[in-house]
Amino acid sequence: MKKFAIILALSLLLPVGGHAASGAISAEKKALIDTLLEQSGQSAIAMGKQFSDLFMVQMTDMLKKAKPDIDPRAFVILGEEVTAVINEKIVADGVLNNMMYPIYSRHFNEAELREMIAFNDTVLGRKIIRVLPEISQESLRAGQQMGAGMGPEIEWRILERFRKEGIK
Repeated sequence: MKKFAIILALSLLLPVGGHAASGAISAEKKALIDTLLEQSGQSAIAMGKQFSDLFMVQMTDMLKKAKPDIDPRAFVILGEEVTAVINEKIVADGVLNNMMYPIYSRHFNEAELREMIAFNDTVLGRKIIRVLPEISQESLRAGQQMGAGMGPEIEWRILERFRKEGIK
């Protein structure tokens, strides 16, 4: 999620000319990509909400730390303005979709997009969409635990090798 938020934040900085890359993609292919993004919970509206929520948490924490006695109305204003900007930039201006069209277009042709959409409409497809984020999070945690467990041995072996090689 955090990685996607960073990608979205960077996409907001793209110059207007960055949208031109999606010009060569047919309207039909764009519609297929839109459908696929919607099915997988990555539509501009869904991603805008996730980005907005993430931004709100970060901004709220910063404000509370900087001004513990801040007027509670500040958080209402913060929420309204974050939501407005995100909706304007990501949803209404189509920044997210224009960013995603060339990416999906490079990797999938129209027939493949149709097949993925059809699969996502099956019971198994819907389950995969539902559980993949959880699987990704669990895999990330498992990998972090594995890496943390190897850290001391890696450090010891590097230091031992440095000693043997005369590196100080």
